[in-house]
Amino acid sequence: MPGRMAERICRSPGVTVDAAAQRRPPKWRLLAASAQLPTFGVDSMRRNLLAAAAALPALLICSPTLAQAPAGGPLWSQLSPQQREALAPLAGQWGGMPAENKRKWLEIADRYPQLSPEGKARLQARMSEFSQLTPEQRRTARENFQRAYQLPRESRESAVEQYRALPEEKKKELNERSRRKEAAQLVPKK
Repeated sequence: MPGRMAERICRSPGVTVDAAAQRRPPKWRLLAASAQLPTFGVDSMRRNLLAAAAALPALLICSPTLAQAPAGGPLWSQLSPQQREALAPLAGQWGGMPAENKRKWLEIADRYPQLSPEGKARLQARMSEFSQLTPEQRRTARENFQRAYQLPRESRESAVEQYRALPEEKKKELNERSRRKEAAQLVPKK
């Protein structure tokens, strides 16, 4: 169909298609011809609409970047092998992730090669844990992270050391208290 449409438009009065366009496939001739159509009168409007309707599939077929340009950031298949390696724990959720989150993860992936092997392992373990959290738990984790980094570095390090020094029973008790508090926040108030 685009081929016949292209031939018809190319033969329209006032439309010239150069020799280079004539050698191209019909869908390209259609695009070259539709750019020259006059924009007045009912017939020309109908021709323009038909040309646009016929040109759109041709553009999508011929332009893989237009056909695949996701509004939500790059597809997993569009990432470099290094980025895919760094972000491997997030592969399952990548497609449903908002563009802003993808951008932040890509910034982390760009710093990944400079990490020590222990740092790489720790980052991927944390990514894996993060990917298994519910959206509400992720929001809480982000808020906690922001709150922690508002403190001076010495205060953060001191708090981490104090937590590490706690006995395992006390750590479990604190975790349970935190879970109950989160659960209470999720329950709608009447």
